Amino acid sequence: MLVRGAMTVLALAVSLAWGSAQAGTERFQGSVFEAPEGWSPPPNPKPSLWQAVRKYGDGRGRSSGALIQITSPIPRSQGGLQTNFNQIVNSTADLGRERPTMHGEGETVNGHRMLYDSRCCGRMGEASVGTDTVGIDDGERVWLLRLVRINLRGDDRQAADADFEALVRSFRPRESDSAFELRPAQGDGGLEGIFTHLNTGIRPNAFGGTDFYAESEVLNFEPGGLYAEAIPSGETSLADYCRQKPRECGTYRVRGNQVEWRSVENDYGTIKRRTEPLRREGSILRIGETEHRMVEPMAPDTRLQGVWRYFWASSGSGAFSSGSVAVEKRLLLTRDGRFQRTGFSGATSTNEMGGSRTGVTAGSNRPVETGRYRLEGYRLVLTGDDGRRETLSIFRPDQGSDGLLIIDGNNYLKQDK
Repeated sequence: MLVRGAMTVLALAVSLAWGSAQAGTERFQGSVFEAPEGWSPPPNPKPSLWQAVRKYGDGRGRSSGALIQITSPIPRSQGGLQTNFNQIVNSTADLGRERPTMHGEGETVNGHRMLYDSRCCGRMGEASVGTDTVGIDDGERVWLLRLVRINLRGDDRQAADADFEALVRSFRPRESDSAFELRPAQGDGGLEGIFTHLNTGIRPNAFGGTDFYAESEVLNFEPGGLYAEAIPSGETSLADYCRQKPRECGTYRVRGNQVEWRSVENDYGTIKRRTEPLRREGSILRIGETEHRMVEPMAPDTRLQGVWRYFWASSGSGAFSSGSVAVEKRLLLTRDGRFQRTGFSGATSTNEMGGSRTGVTAGSNRPVETGRYRLEGYRLVLTGDDGRRETLSIFRPDQGSDGLLIIDGNNYLKQDK
């Protein structure tokens, strides 16, 4: 698989009429995968190389597109995974000299070793070129999958990346392999319930400043071995939630005073394994050096009284620009089962250039919403007076106190009268 060859194919595909788009299950040299919708076979496809191309328009009068390639499998005896992977990653001189924006290894859900590498941005003539490369060793053969991006930016690049990532997640080197899904193995599990840990710190923001953060992190354990770092909203089960958002989930196994994790590392579906010390102290789990406290569910038809406020703000400044953004949400709950929601959002931005200053200010107020609420377990169900219904996740991190509510992952502090 040569990038120069890929470039030739892509240039032809962009300039010629397109064939019918490929979509759905594909089979190639014994492998099975889901081809992305909207991609088409290039002219004169090679039987030893599965390819699909897609043209994009960036609105700047330039040709832009992307190419996905899967090579015929290479026997392990011909250099193995690392050697063949390095060859394809370095097959374009400009990109071979670039530092990867993402690089690592792990395993697929079927236990096959995987390598991955992403690079941007090399040049080929007038074109900007980027690549994402994945190598998979199924125990007998090496598979190489690659996305080549030509002049792609912004939403077009994100769309092409997402299509390639979905194809990689679905890729099964052997038809007997399982489709991508987090499935606990026999012997997994050993914990049950929802636990929380307050994580605080300071981190940089988009405006060049720093923000203090305080986040109530969640570990949601099913006894059979599935876990999530969230509480699903609505009526979604944990298994369904993990199918929709696998990067927030994984499987686990308790072995004595240790817990073994298998988590999804990236959008390719790479699985990472790690082991941490575990100590149980009543309703507290100490995992490594971190203390996690069990969260009790709300009793059916629980009623609360008060106003809870969520507020988030971020600001900063650089040599020639500054900006800020703020969001506030207020939730009133009453003993008779009524609720009221209000809020606002606002942002400012200033830029200085050539001795002149420009600024932009924008903001909006959320329309007042009223209706009835119901609390049960870890769900807050809001039914508006207009009939619309919304179900949010909710819990009290401090047992016996409603001073802080975590609603859909956000901290709502109770306001003093």
